[in-house]
Amino acid sequence: MNNLFDNLKDREKKLLAAAIIILLFFILFILIKGTYDDYKISSKNLTKAKNDYEYVFTKVSKLKTSLNKKAIDETNINLIISNNNLADLISDLSIDKTGESFLVMFNANNINSALLLSENIINQANLKINKINYKNTNNSISVTLVFNF
Repeated sequence: MNNLFDNLKDREKKLLAAAIIILLFFILFILIKGTYDDYKISSKNLTKAKNDYEYVFTKVSKLKTSLNKKAIDETNINLIISNNNLADLISDLSIDKTGESFLVMFNANNINSALLLSENIINQANLKINKINYKNTNNSISVTLVFNF
């Protein structure tokens, strides 16, 4: 084999070397192109999977929040009070239904307990909050939450 290569003229040796180099570049090009095509396909699949995940996540989040919403009544509010250990801090709980609104009124010993209970009631209510009123009276905070039907 070595003898065959030695018998070639200088121009033929250069031509053979150029053909081998071109063949190597072609093989390298095919390998890189295949890898790049696989990368593009994987990238599209990743984008699709992310979009599918975000779609499902938003739908589940909406469903979860809608399932957690409850009708506002004294039993549910007392459950919220007991779950947050606010029994000693909340007093004078009253609920009033008028024509277009629903009122929840209570007194709290401090602003933190008033905010905590208000936030939990609003988050668990199936009605939209219209107005929140905090009033500092003597040694307590008077809270009025107004919901729309």
